[in-house]
This record gives sequence, structure tokens and C-alpha cells, in this order.
Amino acid sequence: MMQLKLPNYFFRADKLASLICIAVLSCFAIVSFAQNYPTRPIKIVVPYPAGAVGDTMIRIVTQRLSEKYKQGFVIENKSGGGGMVAAEGVAASPADGYMLLFNGPNHVTNLGLYKKVPYDPVNDFEAISYVAYSQTILVVHPKTGIKTVQQLIDAAKKNPMVLNYGSSGNGTGSALKMQMLMRVTGIQMTHIPYRGSSQAIVAQASGEIDAFFASTPVALELIRSGKLIPLMVNGTQRYPGLPDVPTSKELALQDSDVEVWFGLFAPKKTPQTVVKMLSDDIQRVLKEPAVAEKFSIVGLTVVGSNSADFDSFVRSEAIRWPKLIQEFGIKAE
Repeated sequence: MMQLKLPNYFFRADKLASLICIAVLSCFAIVSFAQNYPTRPIKIVVPYPAGAVGDTMIRIVTQRLSEKYKQGFVIENKSGGGGMVAAEGVAASPADGYMLLFNGPNHVTNLGLYKKVPYDPVNDFEAISYVAYSQTILVVHPKTGIKTVQQLIDAAKKNPMVLNYGSSGNGTGSALKMQMLMRVTGIQMTHIPYRGSSQAIVAQASGEIDAFFASTPVALELIRSGKLIPLMVNGTQRYPGLPDVPTSKELALQDSDVEVWFGLFAPKKTPQTVVKMLSDDIQRVLKEPAVAEKFSIVGLTVVGSNSADFDSFVRSEAIRWPKLIQEFGIKAE
């Protein structure tokens, strides 16, 4: 029997058709996944203890998102290693939108503080949205007798390493802030790290530590009750709750500022449809007057950026901070 031989281009065309079919089916699968997402609870890993500013704000946001999605959000507080434990775990998780990371400046500052960081803050994550940033205030315990930043500088220069300062952990924003301040002013103080800002502020109020960069709303009641003395608010604008406290800019100490920003991330290769959906919905939530008011009460300024803008911000921060940290010779201790 005579065999029919088809030209090679028939086979090439057949192969091309198969590839096109696979691509089309894949697109349909992605669209279908996004349309149905989420079908189960979403876990958000937070490298801060319960009650900390970052923990509080993501709970405000997820409460509204859960109402929209008809799905719950599980907040997992996983501190340790300057946030690296939490970030590494999320980076290695499935890229399906059900495991997210809510992180702050340590996401990028770790690059300059540690010799080895087990994740890439840019290339291992999809940036979803820059949610908000927080003002912090430099406070001291009344037992120090210090009432101004200049008095703190004078006391620390007179007796180096005698005064101490607390932080929410090695390599965290609160530690970096004080290290930057010490470099700018030429003073030396002893570092006492704690496991989270909640523990640090309690230690500060009890007189266990002398100085601390605290979240403004967290410190407010302690200041009003006389348990803490406010010296300076970081940033360019005075805090409405403490209008008499000068800013770092007014004191010509703006070079010591570390903006405490917070944003949401997903593992790399999470479908862009899911990333956009989360980003868009977070932006809508943050525009709600009731949510904005809750953020304002706890001293937070809403940003609510889109994915592209947040990605650009993280990329710039990942270049900026390691360079500054190296320049100032700051270590994670």
C-alpha cells in the first residue's frame, strides 16, 4: 500500500495549533481563577506582634476586604530576624494569592544590615500596594531629666553608652532610626532590643529603657499621663495630637529620618489579575472615610498606591537604604 507523506509544514502547523490551543486554554484558566478568587481564606503573614501599628492597620483593611470577598483573612504574626523569617516563608509559598506578606522598611533595609538575606525584596515578590506610613516620636523616660533633643545629645556625649535606647528588634525601623540619629549627632547609646514595639513601649514606660522611637498614637496616652517625655516627631509636619513637639526638619535632623512605610506583597509570579484585583480593592477601601479616620486616629497617613507605583518605590528603597546604611556604618548588632 502506498503511504502518503505530508509536507513538513503540515506538522509545523499542527504543532503551532497545539501551542496556540494550550496558550488559549491557559489564558482561560487564569481568567477563570481570577474571577473565582478567593474561594478560601487568605493568610497574611505580618512580621510584627499583635497590637503593633503594622498589625493594626492590616486588620482594618482586611476587615473590609473580607466583607467584599465573603472570605476570611488569617493574620499570622511571625516576628524574628528583622522580618526575614516572615518574608522568606512567603517568598517560598505557592504563587496563588492565598499567602501574602505585609511588611515595612525592614523589607529592604535588611539588605544593608545583614551579610546574607534569604530573599530578594524586589525579584521574589509582587508588590501589591503601598498602604500607609506612620509618624514616629522620640520619647524619653522622665527619670532621665531630659526634655529636649539637645539635652539628650549633651547627656549622651558627656557619658557615652550610659544612656540606653530600646527598639522592636535588631534591624527593625525603630533600631535603624536611633542608629541614624546617633550617626548624625555623633552620640553613642546602648541598644536594648525587644521582640516587637509593644514590649519596647511597656519597657519604656516602666523606666527600663531611657529612649525610644515610638509610634505617635501608641505613645500619646503615655505622654499625656506624664509617663513619657516627647522630644521630636520624625518628618516635616508636627503631629496634631502633640502640636508643641518640634519635627526633625525643624531641628535640622531630617537626615536621621526613616520613613516607616507599610505595604502588601505576594510571591513572585502570582497572577497579575489577582495582584491587580487586590491592589484595586485595597485602594477603594483606603478611600472610605471611615477607614481613613481609623488610620488617622492611630497616626497613619493613607497612601493606597497601585501595584506599579509600589513596585517602583520598593525598587528605589532597595537601592537607597543599603547604600546609606553602608555609608553610615550601621550594623544589625
